[in-house]
Amino acid sequence: MRLNSKKIMETMVKRKLTEETICSRTGLYQKSFQWIMKGCDASKSAAERIADAIGVTVGEILLPEITGNIENVIEFSKNSERATVSFSQERYKSRIKKLAAGHPEECQIVAENTDGSMCAHIPVAWIKISPAKRLSEEQRKAMAERFKRK
Repeated sequence: MRLNSKKIMETMVKRKLTEETICSRTGLYQKSFQWIMKGCDASKSAAERIADAIGVTVGEILLPEITGNIENVIEFSKNSERATVSFSQERYKSRIKKLAAGHPEECQIVAENTDGSMCAHIPVAWIKISPAKRLSEEQRKAMAERFKRK
């Protein structure tokens, strides 16, 4: 999800909230919050926590999907060593570009389409499905405190 950084900053100023306060309330690391504010995608959970921390609804801080293409696809056959992936989200497209530059033998960009999506081939072994961490409010606060001490 792309968030409206300008709207978030305006709300923070209006309510006299600091970046540290937002990180403490959300459990986000400062670098993660800064990354989101630079226009990178946020997870649904992070968007909800930021909205809650500044006292707005998620809908008030979401940016519209400008390409109209919201599809991400991972496709491979059983026992195949190579998967074909297609991404429209910038966070995944950026990752694929970095992987293609660093591992040209394993990751090849097949096409960058006019709708903004990208198609590439990657090893099936790179595909990982893992659930997001679910932290209690106490765990988030403890994590924020540990980060502040560093």
